[in-house]
Amino acid sequence: MTRLIYLTVFILSIIASLTLYIISYDSKNISKQIIGIEKLIKSEETSLKTLKAELSLLSQPGRIQSLSQNFDLVLEPIKVSQIGKIEDIPIKPANIVMDELVQRSLIGYSEIKNQN
Repeated sequence: MTRLIYLTVFILSIIASLTLYIISYDSKNISKQIIGIEKLIKSEETSLKTLKAELSLLSQPGRIQSLSQNFDLVLEPIKVSQIGKIEDIPIKPANIVMDELVQRSLIGYSEIKNQN
């Protein structure tokens, strides 16, 4: 009877140790993935800051004015008549939009079907 108890405890301890090993291995992998994603986020943030700085540099009024003079462009302020309303934009009917989406999605399907 005691041998059975010792054997059961031994098997349970082996199972517990294997479970803990697997969990620790998975947690290390997950932490490596998290570190990689954080590095990627910081890289993207740096790129975004660089792009914003470039945009502010390229859209400076003095620079645009000098380019306008160099290429003999005539820049004028926007007139009120050039500004439209959102209601003036024609909207496609929903069924036409859905038909186009269905056609686009079925193009790949029909090519695969024709190959078979």
